Amino acid sequence: MSLKKYLLAGGLSTVLILGACNGDDTATEEETDDTATEETDDGAADDAADDEEEEDTTEDTDTEDDSSADDEEEEEEGTDDESADEESGDGEITYSGEYGDFTFASFEQYTLEPEEAEEEAEEEEEEEEEAEPTELVLVEYEFTNNSDVPTSPEEAFGLDLAVRQMAETGESTLENLTMDLPDDHESADLAAQSVELVEPGDSATALVAYGPVDTSLETVLQSRNDEELNETIELEGGDEAADDEEEEDEEESEE
Repeated sequence: MSLKKYLLAGGLSTVLILGACNGDDTATEEETDDTATEETDDGAADDAADDEEEEDTTEDTDTEDDSSADDEEEEEEGTDDESADEESGDGEITYSGEYGDFTFASFEQYTLEPEEAEEEAEEEEEEEEEAEPTELVLVEYEFTNNSDVPTSPEEAFGLDLAVRQMAETGESTLENLTMDLPDDHESADLAAQSVELVEPGDSATALVAYGPVDTSLETVLQSRNDEELNETIELEGGDEAADDEEEEDEEESEE
């Protein structure tokens, strides 16, 4: 009887020991699984964070590229605007004065020959002196009347603008000699238009003549009431006169 109890007690102990071992293994496996799950979750979170950082970096780069592109476009537009301000249209010179807006089409040098009647009178008065031709500068322009009263292109030109020659001793303002142009001049119709009244808001193309011009001096078109316009007018005899002066200076130096 004691032997049976001993054997029974031994069997129960063995069962209990085996059960305890199995429980520890199960707990260890569960802990291992939990640890692996946590590591997996941490890895996924790290990957997601890395992806977000890469997306943010890409967005920042794209934003910087867009900003650079916008800045370049603004700079190009600014440069184009400055160029457009300096030259209006196809390189035309423009000026807005008190009496009207002027768009200048051309500047031309013209030689006004003395009339026969004037030559005869001068021969009678001074036989030794011969009448010489007069050099003029012709200015063709479009005039828009922005005043409140009818104004002729010639009058508005004289009030807002002046044709001057620059010398070492100072500047001289040329005279309006438009009416001295011959009737058969190729731009006689534009010269006649210069004295016709233009209603407020209307425009007209006209031509005026100023002189006498000394081709050895610099000739400029200037605004009278401000310094916004100061345009040099190129004349045909200007280069020749400058060359003559240089030759004279060289000859004097040699002597």
